Amino acid sequence: MSKNNDVELVVFDTGALIQIHTQERFSHLALSLYQEAKYIGICNLVVPEIAGATGAMVRNKNLSKLDRKKIQSFLLDNLENWLVLPVSKTVCQKAFDLCQKHPLKGADAVHLAATLAMQTFRKLRFFTLDKILYQAAKKEKVPVVAIPEFERGR
Repeated sequence: MSKNNDVELVVFDTGALIQIHTQERFSHLALSLYQEAKYIGICNLVVPEIAGATGAMVRNKNLSKLDRKKIQSFLLDNLENWLVLPVSKTVCQKAFDLCQKHPLKGADAVHLAATLAMQTFRKLRFFTLDKILYQAAKKEKVPVVAIPEFERGR
């Protein structure tokens, strides 16, 4: 596959994808990016992370069981339409290396490593609402969806 500079892929991490269905600070941005994107990309790690994160949100009373079901159905119903990169041995090795360079959690490093792999084939922007992951992505020269507060060092 050759790199197509005219087609943009927006790669969502788990938290950014959840924001589409919640009423949180960046939900409007997440929804508009999702609706305007030609292509959506995710790392397949998003699948179990959505299950775990939405379960925790229900237990903490930050999400209803009905909304959890809606988010999980949205994910499972759209997997066929998205570019889903598997967590391969190469992605895992890159994630390991990223954890050595940046103060990343393991799962966040996997999302970034998968995005770096996708960047080899497509013009893209990475959408994360995690400040540390955002800053690591910028240091790795991954185009990010701009979050002004993260730029100002808050």
